[in-house]
Amino acid sequence: MSRTTLTTRLRAVVADGPLVARRRARTDVGLLTLSGALVAVLVLAALLAPRLVAEVADRGARHAVTQGRPASDLDAQVLVATSPVPGVRLPGVVEDLHADAAVVAQSLPPLVADVLGEPRVTTTTNAWLARTEAGPLAARIGHVLATPGDPAPVQWVEGREPRRLPDVEPAEDQPLASLERDVEVGISRAAAEQVGLRVGSEVAVQGPMVSRLTARIVGLYDVADPDDDVWTGMAEFVGPEPAAPGSSADAAVGFLASDASLADVLVAMQATGATTHFRFAAQPDHLRATDNAPLAREIRALRADPAPLRLTDGRVPMPVTTLDQVLLAYEARIAGAAAQASVLLLGLATVGALTLVLAARLLVLRRTGGLVLERARGSSVAGVVWRSLLESVPLVAVATLVAAGVLLLVLPGSHGTWWPAGALAAVGAAAPGALAAGVARSSWTGRRVPANRADRDRIAARRRTRRLVTELTLVALAVAALVSVRTRGLLPGDAGSVDWLLAATPVLLAAAATVLVSYALPPVVRRLRAVAARGRSVAGLVAAARAEHASRTAVPLLTMTIAVALVVFCGTTIATVDVGQGRAAQAVVGADARLDGPVDDATLEALAAAPGVDSVVGSREWLARTFGRSSGVDVTLLALDVRAFAQRETTEGRTPDPGLAALAEPGADGAVPALISPGLATTADTFGPQVWVTDAFVGLDVQGATTLGSGPTVVVDRARLADALGVAVPAERTSLDGPGADAAARSVTTLPGVTVLTRAQWLEDWQSSPLVTGLRSLLVVAQVTLALLAAVALTLTVVATSRDRRRTLHVLRTQGLPARDSRRLAAGEVLPLVVAALVGGVLIGLAVPWLLTGSLGLSELTGEPGGTRVALAWQPFVLVVGTVLLGLLVAVEAEARARRDDDLALGIREAER
Repeated sequence: MSRTTLTTRLRAVVADGPLVARRRARTDVGLLTLSGALVAVLVLAALLAPRLVAEVADRGARHAVTQGRPASDLDAQVLVATSPVPGVRLPGVVEDLHADAAVVAQSLPPLVADVLGEPRVTTTTNAWLARTEAGPLAARIGHVLATPGDPAPVQWVEGREPRRLPDVEPAEDQPLASLERDVEVGISRAAAEQVGLRVGSEVAVQGPMVSRLTARIVGLYDVADPDDDVWTGMAEFVGPEPAAPGSSADAAVGFLASDASLADVLVAMQATGATTHFRFAAQPDHLRATDNAPLAREIRALRADPAPLRLTDGRVPMPVTTLDQVLLAYEARIAGAAAQASVLLLGLATVGALTLVLAARLLVLRRTGGLVLERARGSSVAGVVWRSLLESVPLVAVATLVAAGVLLLVLPGSHGTWWPAGALAAVGAAAPGALAAGVARSSWTGRRVPANRADRDRIAARRRTRRLVTELTLVALAVAALVSVRTRGLLPGDAGSVDWLLAATPVLLAAAATVLVSYALPPVVRRLRAVAARGRSVAGLVAAARAEHASRTAVPLLTMTIAVALVVFCGTTIATVDVGQGRAAQAVVGADARLDGPVDDATLEALAAAPGVDSVVGSREWLARTFGRSSGVDVTLLALDVRAFAQRETTEGRTPDPGLAALAEPGADGAVPALISPGLATTADTFGPQVWVTDAFVGLDVQGATTLGSGPTVVVDRARLADALGVAVPAERTSLDGPGADAAARSVTTLPGVTVLTRAQWLEDWQSSPLVTGLRSLLVVAQVTLALLAAVALTLTVVATSRDRRRTLHVLRTQGLPARDSRRLAAGEVLPLVVAALVGGVLIGLAVPWLLTGSLGLSELTGEPGGTRVALAWQPFVLVVGTVLLGLLVAVEAEARARRDDDLALGIREAER
């Protein structure tokens, strides 16, 4: 091909393109403006959705780390530095602590350091039982290193700040162990008032010592900020604390050394007697969910090999933190959110793209006469496409820029994927040209066809076969995606490895349903036309005939089916999560309120007598208890308040194990009545029914089988077990039910070692987490958006056929058709399409959550430990049906009002042409 020929052909394609495009745009300026607005809205939604998902995931990760504090803080612990010569003070102890803190901070991996604050340095001795004038106390000596530039951590309110004392030299041949040393310390004013210590009190320090040490209180202080991170793990230095359960101490107190007196403490201690903590508070202000897995790997590597933290004197701090566990636990939750978000994102992109195709179809149908005329005058298909692109590409470019600008205003600095918005923009730009090319090619192709009817039938059959193969391929792909998702889930790897082909499963299922409906709909419409033909209404017959023709158009049906399916999917998912969270609260807490920790019988009786408390059940569990002497069989020993437990089971509609309440009665020959798991019967017969409790075997009077417990379990009454042991068996887990359970449980929060968890509190905390609230909001917004897109798609379908319907109406009006029947004609034409889309979409929307319950990770959002079940709600059905019917009524009424003043004579002449 010569260069001249190529230039000529190129000029034939592009010549006068801008002029024609400008004239067309001026003619259809309103329709193009609406199309541009639709593109801008859809592109903006495609830009916002992944960024909102990423923002929700990021806020959820930060919330999880913050909620995990102080355990999620990184505490680098190292034994204190000691002098090479025992009994000799180290110079510059405080300066060395500052230097060591800087070394540890600089040695942290950058990814880890980004989520941690500045180091706070504390040094504490081992706890010892101090015999004081105020009674036995669990005591520690501690030191808090002040951060340069920050206020002092304590304020001395009585006495003075501890000072460094003159060094003590041992006498000749005197062992260091017998050397008497003193150290000045302070104590919090609140602790001193409660335990009875005062300025001048002396306490002998015990532990791994080099020499004897006496702590002398010289001042009382108030903590400047009790919530400061530096006091984490040092609660007894802020105020008096209850002694540990089982301890003979009356309380736990801390004696604070100053910068000056710290050397006096360390010189008398062995290295194993005190520990320095470099605590880095978790500050995840800039944490991203995509950093979870890499950050957890970095922390685990640091814990496995802390050598990078090595100090200048060779000591290696050991990092202690649960940050990696918190991140990995959140990773499982975010995986479920990512699975659902991927389905929504792909669904929104698909429905949006199909809506843009319908908008382009409307534009091309309005220009069909002009396109046919261009083709008849010799214009090539490429020329038609070129002139269409000259309109659509600038329009889409402007709309995309507007959407990007709005995004920068709404979410500046956000991060997320760009491909959904790019795909929508590409569809918006290419659809008008592709549809115009189809009109131009079909209007004047120059293609020859055989004159023989058999040959023509063979060609038509070949085309039908190709279509059938395509449709069967689509159905097979949907089935394969469904099987794959049910087998391995949407997330084969981490949260960032979404398989988009599998995420398209709901869309593929909706498309497959559309294929089936497209075959089922025409016979139904033909049957309706036959029924209408026997009636007296002309409008019904014409509407049925036109509906039969419209049922062959797949794009409107596909668009509405996918949109309806995803609306129902969103509503079902919301209902499943809401109901599942209530079940999870019951499963996790087990009652209206729960106490974890030792609770004596007197407290249990007081709780049972509290107003509004219907049931109080105390229990204690021992794991891995030997059942039967020398049997080698381990069981779980569960001691319950059996009468209260059986009554609660009956009240809540469950059937307790037979004979459970009778366990409260004395057993035969002094044995403890018990129920055992069925699998333990043989062991009981062979080795004798007895179980090891704490330090001895206890004989059992087996009275039946139990279904409690997930493994081999022995159930006894707590009071009967206490009688057999001869010691009290306090409840370690107490369940309270009734309207007053929350208040009663919170009344005992001051008990040492007891924590309170209520069902309402757990549910509120879970539902208020950023991940759950954000995903739920996303589902609601997506639900409303998809319903509106379904209405828009229906409106575009009605408007696209309005010109052709107008000609038919003009002819019918001259034959006596009432004006009000024009509405019936327009509505009847698309009503079968609407009903088919609603039925197919609702069925797919209900089937997807049921088929993909495990793959979508819904249990990670509900919090249910054993998996969740799908729940239904009426709201999505009302929303989608109401929105679609409202869109139909608006479109039909607008068309009827627009034709109210039509000139019938002019319309008839247009129809004849």
